[in-house]
Amino acid sequence: MKKLMFAVMVAILPVMASAQSEGLFARKKIKTQQDMSAYLYGAVKEENGKVVFKKTIAVPGKSKKAIFQSVMQWANLRYQPEVSHGEWSDADFYKNYEYATIKSADEATGTIVCRGDEEVVFSNKTLSKDFCRMNYNLIVEIKDNEVTATVTNISYQYSLSETPERIAAEDWITDKEAINKKGQLMRISGKFRVKTIDITNELFKEITESVTE
Repeated sequence: MKKLMFAVMVAILPVMASAQSEGLFARKKIKTQQDMSAYLYGAVKEENGKVVFKKTIAVPGKSKKAIFQSVMQWANLRYQPEVSHGEWSDADFYKNYEYATIKSADEATGTIVCRGDEEVVFSNKTLSKDFCRMNYNLIVEIKDNEVTATVTNISYQYSLSETPERIAAEDWITDKEAINKKGQLMRISGKFRVKTIDITNELFKEITESVTE
């Protein structure tokens, strides 16, 4: 009898094991907490009281004129008004409003100034969408073998109540305003900080690709 029971158990073990991955006995996936270290202290810089994101990109062997033309080609696509690209959850997503534009472009000085006017989506569910409108200036300064990109004058339009409010980045995403005493991101201002860092990183990445390809 014992041998029979043992044989039955051996026979059903593979079935039990496969059942762990589906149905009632399915093993639940363990949710891992996202590493937020890239968004904590020091991730948002300030210069003279203004929030500033800046990156200098080395472009060895490339002339000022060639770099300027590459950045202009990218900016003409990126800052078209009333244009969107990708899905909201994509890193390179953008949806421009009507004031997105290239404000100025001077090849002699190597300076390009763009105005960002775009939608920032925090979550998008079936019956609700949490988003804001973000404005900023992107200043690109070009030299031989080098380009420096700066994002500043950042502000948001967001419905904290019935009427949308304009919020300056200096009042919202700095270390002081977005990180609590435990060193964690604040629930509301923290999500603005995360998205702003992500957007500026993506802009710098795209500029880098445009001048190095």
